[in-house]
Order: sequence, then structure tokens, then C-alpha cells
Amino acid sequence: MFRPLLACLASALLIGASSGFASAVRSTADPPKPVVTLTPPVAWAEFDASTLKGRPARLAWSDDRAILYLQTVEGDTRETLRFHHYVVRKGLAPVATDVQPGWAEAYWKWKSAKSLAGDPRLTIAVDRRRELLDNLNGIAANRSVYLTDSLTGISGQDLVIAKQSGGTQLVNRLMLNGQIIGEFVDQLIVPGYTFSWSPEDLRLIAYRALSGRLTIMDDEGSMEAISGTKDVLLPAWSDDGAAIAYLERIHTTRYSLRVVEVAGR
Repeated sequence: MFRPLLACLASALLIGASSGFASAVRSTADPPKPVVTLTPPVAWAEFDASTLKGRPARLAWSDDRAILYLQTVEGDTRETLRFHHYVVRKGLAPVATDVQPGWAEAYWKWKSAKSLAGDPRLTIAVDRRRELLDNLNGIAANRSVYLTDSLTGISGQDLVIAKQSGGTQLVNRLMLNGQIIGEFVDQLIVPGYTFSWSPEDLRLIAYRALSGRLTIMDDEGSMEAISGTKDVLLPAWSDDGAAIAYLERIHTTRYSLRVVEVAGR
């Protein structure tokens, strides 16, 4: 009488174990939930920076998300800097304007702030280092020693010379949750050039990863690189949280202004 009962118990345990195993397999097979779901990039405009009198410096959304403001700058010193202002509508070339629109400054202030609404957990830190270069990776003329096509290869003396100091470079890195969200080599830090906070309620940041791709990070440090993006500059999250604009460098001075829309989280 006990054997049928034991058989039933064993069968139940086996079914339960199998069910648990199947659940575990499904759980590990399920893809991770995306940080945010974005639509494919849509090109708003293309332009050559040389015709716009300078390099891109700012990108800002209007309140109604109908216009993007683009600022370019010429010069390298305080005395030589010249700023130029353009407004861009979808499908149209940038149009020059005499001054920056009034809404652009207010937008840029929160978009490029050091923290999201003053939250200490979402505050960008600056890691500043002077790094020593060797001749192989530095600026000396003999750094190309490893590229020789000599049949005899590279001499020991060449190797020694290649590892000697090739100078230094000052590297400023913007850090958030242990990730580099901006890197400026021998350049001043430009807040907002490589990143954009989302509106406060989303608690997200869009930034250019070291790979050049547009990447989204949440307040827990989870990240998602956005496919179809490369060599991204000036990401700009609209103040309604519905879209992200950015520039993609497609040639030395040529850029595409693109927009992705937020389809869900």
C-alpha cells in the first residue's frame, strides 16, 4: 500500500523539478529588459561645418520639439572665439539667425548640468590625469618603428627608442557610475558635448560611449548601446522626454543631424 503512495510522491517531485528547471531555462533565455526602447534614427538634416563657419558646439530642443538650435564656434582662444547660431526644422537645411533663441540657454543649463536635479547619486565626477606617452604612441617621429617593412625586423635599439618618452597628454574624463561618459584629451571640458540628462522623472542619461555609439544609462548603472549610431556628438534629450537628437560625424567636417524617439521603457 505504501509503494503506490511513494511512486506518486516521486512522480510529483520529478514533475516539480522538471517544471522548476524549465522555468530556470526560460528565465536565463529571456533577453534583458532594455533600458529604453528607441525608434530607428531619422535624419533631420545634413550640413558641412565649413559652410556653417565653425565646429558644432551646442544642440538644443525648443519646448514644442519642432525646432533644434545649433551653435557653431570658430577660434581657439578667448580673443578669437566667434559664435554662430542656426535653427533647424526637420527636412530643411540649417537657417542662420542673429542670436541664440531665448529657450536654448534654459534648455542647455539642465541638459548639461553636473548632476540630475542635484541628486548626489547622479552626479558626474571629473577624473583628470597627465598620462605619459611612449614614442610608439606619442608624438615623436620614430613612433612608426613598429610599422617597418624591413626584412630584418626591428632592432633592439629601435625597441628601446620606441619605449622612451614621447611626451605627455592631459586627459579629462567625465565619470558616472564607474563609466566614462566623456573624454577630452588636451582639451578643456565642454559640459554637454558628450552627454545629455533626461528629464528628471526618467532618471536617465544619454551619452557618447568611447566606442562613439549613443548609449543610455539608468540610475542603477544599467547601460544600452543604441544600434545604428556611431561617432555621436552633442546628444540632446527633449524636455518632454520623448526624443533624443544628436549629431553624427559622417566625414571630417560633414555631419548628419539625427533624431530617435522614445517608444517605451
